[in-house]
Amino acid sequence: MFEDLKKEIAKYSNLSYERNLVGAAGGNISMRKDNYYLITAGGRSLRDVTTEDIIIVDENNNIIEGKEGLKPSKETSLHINIYKFRPDIDSVVHVHPSYCTAYSILKKQVPILTASSKLKLKEVPIIGYANPGSKELADFVAECVKNSPLYVKALTLEAHGLLAWDKGLGNCFDIAELVEETARVAFIAEQIK
Repeated sequence: MFEDLKKEIAKYSNLSYERNLVGAAGGNISMRKDNYYLITAGGRSLRDVTTEDIIIVDENNNIIEGKEGLKPSKETSLHINIYKFRPDIDSVVHVHPSYCTAYSILKKQVPILTASSKLKLKEVPIIGYANPGSKELADFVAECVKNSPLYVKALTLEAHGLLAWDKGLGNCFDIAELVEETARVAFIAEQIK
């Protein structure tokens, strides 16, 4: 079921690791198709994700399809909440890039300083801390997405990383990379001051 989408998720999972957007077994990637959600399995490094590591769930987080012994990411509810408030998108990337995460630890939004970020991002809200995988975190994300303008396509999670969403997983991945690059450039600019 949905083999092409699984291949795409596996590709961008591996790429997220290669581009240093995530390390160890952190991060998760999902896509929506009709009333189904395809998401990376929990406890798997994005470095190693294959099509067999993609779980299909319904809107109530019930497993529809998946390799025996694997469970969907503990952040599945968080992903579903984004889709609930953004019917125009079909992809979500959650990664832990260093510069974005550093800004979030300081409770600071990523400074939108570059021409590209001003055009394509405009702003990247930050939400307060909640434990990974918790209902509280999923609710914080839902509230932020619900109340943000439609041009907002990313947010940072305090001490936890980055969420990006868009139509098309390639576009979604580009947003995640752009936010991290923006954070890196902002950090460098602050050192030069």
